[in-house]
Amino acid sequence: MAPSVTVGERTVTLSPRLAWRVAREEFSSQPRPLKIWFGFLTVLLAIGAVGAVFSLNPGDEVFGTRPSFEWGILITAYVFFAITTSGLCLASSLGTVFGIDRFRPLEKRHALLALLSLITAFGVILLDLHYPLRLVFGAVLSPSPLSPMWWMGVLYGGYLFLLMIEVWSMFRGHERIHNVSCLLASFMAILAPSTLGAVFGVLASRPFWHGSFTPPSLLMAALLAGIALLGIVFACVVKFRLAGWERAESLAIPGLRVLLTIALFTALLVVGWQVLTSLYGAVPGLSDAMWAMVLGPLALTFWIGKVLLGLVIPLLLVVVPRFYAVRGLFLASVLTFAGVFLDRVLFVNAGQIVSSTTSAGVATFPYNEYIPSPVEIAVVIGAFGFLAFAYTLCERYLDMSEHTGDHLPILSRWGRHEPHPDDEAHRPYHPPHKAPHTHGPAPAEQ
Repeated sequence: MAPSVTVGERTVTLSPRLAWRVAREEFSSQPRPLKIWFGFLTVLLAIGAVGAVFSLNPGDEVFGTRPSFEWGILITAYVFFAITTSGLCLASSLGTVFGIDRFRPLEKRHALLALLSLITAFGVILLDLHYPLRLVFGAVLSPSPLSPMWWMGVLYGGYLFLLMIEVWSMFRGHERIHNVSCLLASFMAILAPSTLGAVFGVLASRPFWHGSFTPPSLLMAALLAGIALLGIVFACVVKFRLAGWERAESLAIPGLRVLLTIALFTALLVVGWQVLTSLYGAVPGLSDAMWAMVLGPLALTFWIGKVLLGLVIPLLLVVVPRFYAVRGLFLASVLTFAGVFLDRVLFVNAGQIVSSTTSAGVATFPYNEYIPSPVEIAVVIGAFGFLAFAYTLCERYLDMSEHTGDHLPILSRWGRHEPHPDDEAHRPYHPPHKAPHTHGPAPAEQ
């Protein structure tokens, strides 16, 4: 008898022939729009697979990077997916850790999205290294505690382990393990992107990255990306009446709209402060990079892609009452999600667009140039396709009903609006009922 595994409520056989038959029957039973969606994602995965094959050979120069522009769009994609993981956990910690009922519907979907986003980030960075085992050899066999990049690998590796524990304990019903893993993952959601920001912030030769401003700005981008991705997913949950859509519509959607409004407004302030301080200080390299972003070759991406489409229009969509429908949040989330990716593209490119050396053959005037190669673009397309494909499978075959387990005893009290039913000290006091006295003298006290 062929072995089998249980996925959600379904038993899947491991026999190739029977598995193919089950897969074919399952595909034929799917609605037509879902078939088209899976077909589209399969094309994206095929494109990514071709790019991955070409990128693995260390001797092939298949990337568009050069000595003056060493970090390309694959680094951008890695940073984007890594911070999205942290943003998902930060947004959902309001429900998983603090027990605010409005954000309880985010729990299962946030955990799966965070896990898949981090797996995608690791896949992208492994392909960027050409030789994936370098990451294992460097982090394990040759530790470097003084290097922020080593700490980034350690923290994100631990973060991946915690997310796996969180997902496993949530679906298997181990509430105590789930509560502890949620709390630790929430702390890691702050530490990991801060360390990732330090990888850029300690580079004194790149003034646009250098400084203490980079880690918190990366954390802000993480929160924005996580909220936007949750907005996209839960708008689809309500649209297609998926598991838990009623509470998602009444609780999660309004909560995400509030979070997205706060995050977008804060991001606009951060962008304005960054532009003003960079230009006013006239620091060599820093002001040049900002001028390249404001009026130079990066200006179109900055003003149209990041500011207008990624911040201003989404903010209008979530604050104007006319767009309070679910589709308004969906459009705002899509634009914000794309805007955060463009923001990371600008961040990585602006740090390298100004020449840091005048060696012949390295520096170009007035700005360094970088054009992503077809292989790099294919890998990024495949990364987005993998994230969407894997999550769609989870949404279809796993139990995505709302998690009803208890939260941490202390932190959950902070987010509740009603007293705990088992706590005698917090039960409301109701005085004994007395009939109203309408006429005659007041009765004498016994």
